[in-house]
Amino acid sequence: MEHFLHLHPLRFYELDPEALPFIYANYCKGCCTLISGSAYGCSTCRFYLHKSCAELPRETQNFFHPCPLLLDILEYGYSCNACTKAGFGFSYRCKGCEFYMHVECARRPTLKSQMDEELVQHFTHWHPLKLVDPNEHIDVGCSICEKICSGSGSDSSTYCCKDCNFFIHKSCMINIPQQISHFFHPSCPLILRTDVPYKCKGCDEAGSGFAFRCGKCSFDLDVKCALLPTVDTKDADMIQHCAHNHPLVLQESKEFSSEIRCKVCGEDCLLDYYFGCCKRSCKFFLHRKCAVKLLQEKRHLFHPRHPLVLISNSPYRCKVCDEEGSDLAYCCTNCKFQLDVKCALFPTIESKDADKILHCSHKHPLTLCESKEFGDFVQCKACAKSCLEPCFGCTECNFFLHKTCAVELREKDICHSFHPLHPLTLSSSPPLTHHDTFQCSSCLGSDLDDRNLLRYHCARCGFDLHIDCAKPKLTIPVGHQHGLTYFDKTVIPVQCSICHEDAQSSFFRCVACAFNIHIYCIPSTPKTIQHQRHLHPLTVTKSPFEYELISPEYADGSDDEFYCDICEEKRYKFESVYCCADCKFIAEVPCVLSELLPFLIISKDQSCVESTIVSRDEKNSAIEATIANLDTKIAKSKQKRRELKKQIEYHRGILKSLEEELERRNYKLRKLRTDRFFAPVSTIVVNTGLDRSQPVEPIELGTGWSSSSTSDIKPTEASVLSLN
Repeated sequence: MEHFLHLHPLRFYELDPEALPFIYANYCKGCCTLISGSAYGCSTCRFYLHKSCAELPRETQNFFHPCPLLLDILEYGYSCNACTKAGFGFSYRCKGCEFYMHVECARRPTLKSQMDEELVQHFTHWHPLKLVDPNEHIDVGCSICEKICSGSGSDSSTYCCKDCNFFIHKSCMINIPQQISHFFHPSCPLILRTDVPYKCKGCDEAGSGFAFRCGKCSFDLDVKCALLPTVDTKDADMIQHCAHNHPLVLQESKEFSSEIRCKVCGEDCLLDYYFGCCKRSCKFFLHRKCAVKLLQEKRHLFHPRHPLVLISNSPYRCKVCDEEGSDLAYCCTNCKFQLDVKCALFPTIESKDADKILHCSHKHPLTLCESKEFGDFVQCKACAKSCLEPCFGCTECNFFLHKTCAVELREKDICHSFHPLHPLTLSSSPPLTHHDTFQCSSCLGSDLDDRNLLRYHCARCGFDLHIDCAKPKLTIPVGHQHGLTYFDKTVIPVQCSICHEDAQSSFFRCVACAFNIHIYCIPSTPKTIQHQRHLHPLTVTKSPFEYELISPEYADGSDDEFYCDICEEKRYKFESVYCCADCKFIAEVPCVLSELLPFLIISKDQSCVESTIVSRDEKNSAIEATIANLDTKIAKSKQKRRELKKQIEYHRGILKSLEEELERRNYKLRKLRTDRFFAPVSTIVVNTGLDRSQPVEPIELGTGWSSSSTSDIKPTEASVLSLN
């Protein structure tokens, strides 16, 4: 049989001492008793189970624990959470909660009863609970609320287990949950455990008895802290808040005190209601209005990809104001994005009718202002245009943003295909080490005025990207491992990876790999086209032409005399053009782009040969991406190898079992052949004390024996030979 607790198949063994004498030297792995009956086993691993143990269900449910319990073998022992006795071997366990039960305890029949019956079964106690007689006087405390139990009156009905001296109010039985989700431990549910030692993570008090526990994380909350009201509960004098471990008590400030400051807004709690920690040593205070705003988890405009989780007493560095602290902050566990609570709760561009907002591009709040106040010298830090309409600004830093630009720039960090290795951070000024070498890695622009504008920056690689360059562009996803993006113009020329000539306008580029290709270098691009602005066909021709050169110095000089006949604007003279040689009609590539785009298909052979990646220290993202891809393939290969090894071990176990079966059958076959050789079996009886002259009765012998063979047998008092 295939059993979920063992890798190899298990064979069924009948109780046959002659056939399987070795099995009696083995113990059942489940109940840890000596094998004494029918069993399933794997002789290779010496793994044996009684038939009854092997047929136990894999999963069961018990009233004492809300999660499913799975059968497992624990060779090092455990303590049953139901009867509290030690156990070995089989156990029904909840691995996530670290909850264990004996097989006998887990499969014990559950008493089905209603709460108003005299005998009930409840998850607060392992034994059945009996209703206390109303006329019986008892003076003990409830195990849940610790208030005195009374047997009189229906409102204070009490159930008990007198063997364990366990008493509980009926109302406490009804109201207490078996499982809760708590903001102190949002990652896992908390399960009610009975009679366990604990140290409460809420009040730091140690105790023994009822507690809500996460066994996986060793997190405990006593019943009092776990079931305290929250800030949403009306008229609550004491609450539990996600911002602090200890209970918070509602208080009213009647006098000024510099020590009583709200942990969220930083203002004094003066003449207002506030919540304070029940332990004076903590000095933790929250305005009631601030406590309502402070959530355990929230979505924020500055980091919309993942939720931000509230953390406390951990060092952080705010991504917006760049201040460091160790109090309250919101953090993204995936990206390590951090915001202090003051920035996280400040109004953003999404807030309606807000005249003061916090924006991810600047560390100070931005105020809505009119451009008339500052004249025509106010420049938007995103688009570099003048602010001729109401905008958001910080007069202290001379930082201004158009409303439309503020709406577009929502995220502090972005992931961009031009730099796939690391996220890019919105920055208003380059690092000091890049003051003299700033250059946009996309358009290759390095204007001095750009230094004061916003950009996306990677501090690890020194990669910079203009705001406009980060916007979506035409991309063709063929012929290269990354998409090739269309560039209408770059500030300085680059070299085409195919023809090795300069390219500055209308070409495709992979910024991550520094791979560039002219449109006319793509094999599928037609070399001759027909355009509506000219009667004759236009053919790709290298520029400049001899008739355009007035004198030799113009060959390497300015582009003042080189124009396109379609747009009638200056063109870059070293790039090929589409022209009609007879009419001397010249059209640069951007002007005939509509005729070329339908043909843009790059062959795989060309892209593999020509798109060689050149390393630029840490900027070489393509090589690192290739390494990451190979690492992924290696991990998959290792996983496949592990699976094959498991299959080999599995089949080796089957082969070993078959070889043992073959050996047993060979042994039986040899025995049968021997029995057949000596059949029929003869018994030789030799009478002693007789005269040799007296005749002896004939003796029947098997095959291979003769009557003369008996002459060598010496007489004894009585001898019997049995030939089997």
